[in-house]
Amino acid sequence: MAEPLQPTVPIAPVETAVIELVEVPKKKRRRWIGVVIALVVVVILLVVGFFIADAYAKTYAENYVRERIVGVLKLDPAAKVDVDLGSGSVLLQAARGGLDEVKVHVDTITFGDITGEAQITATQVPLDSSRPVDKLDIQVTVSEDNVKKLSGFLSGIDLKSIELTDGLIRIGTEFNVFFINIPVAVDLNPTAKEGGINFDPVTIRLGEDEISVADLRASPEFSSLAGDLLASRDFCVAGFLPQALTIDKVQVVGKNLVVGIDGDGTALSDPALSTLGTCPEATN
Repeated sequence: MAEPLQPTVPIAPVETAVIELVEVPKKKRRRWIGVVIALVVVVILLVVGFFIADAYAKTYAENYVRERIVGVLKLDPAAKVDVDLGSGSVLLQAARGGLDEVKVHVDTITFGDITGEAQITATQVPLDSSRPVDKLDIQVTVSEDNVKKLSGFLSGIDLKSIELTDGLIRIGTEFNVFFINIPVAVDLNPTAKEGGINFDPVTIRLGEDEISVADLRASPEFSSLAGDLLASRDFCVAGFLPQALTIDKVQVVGKNLVVGIDGDGTALSDPALSTLGTCPEATN
């Protein structure tokens, strides 16, 4: 007997999972970042190097200027000399061929028996020492106490007082007339003259009265009595200065005598800047 047929159960097809491998693209290496960093580092190093080199150049230039000033003005090597090259870059100025402005302060400068302080200003100073500077100006300031040391050049008679007032130098003395001492003051006008300073009387003061020196010189009686008091006298400075420098202005400012010295157009290697001038034979 045949077995009965079993009902057929449909078999669901088995799905096959397919795994697809996707290749992830590699990130490009950002080399340009490294290049930029390297360039920044190089620039920083160059800037730092420039400032270091500029500071060294400035120190070298200041020392050179100081030594040159000491030599030209015949100063004591230990003299206090301050050099100011300004705030600009020395290397950039040098690239243009010279320094824009140089300022020097000399604490003590001596002209014979008197001393003062000097302020030196030079503009457009070429690196080539054979070429002339544009401007070279020296202002020497002499105090009232130092001016008093010039008494022998202010008058031919003994002086009781010397003071700087009203833009003039006032000297005081006394005349003895019939056993009576008469105080007399003379106002001197200082001016530049032939390498020195001229002291020219302009006014005589007898008490509160002012008398013109020109009128007194015209009076034979008074001229014979006070001839030395009325005479114009000179103090030579040329013998203490290089030949290339000349006195161009003298004036009383407050309680100081200010002497202006000109050296425009002088080359730093000019022999006249290393040789002292000469003074004429003293006549006082």
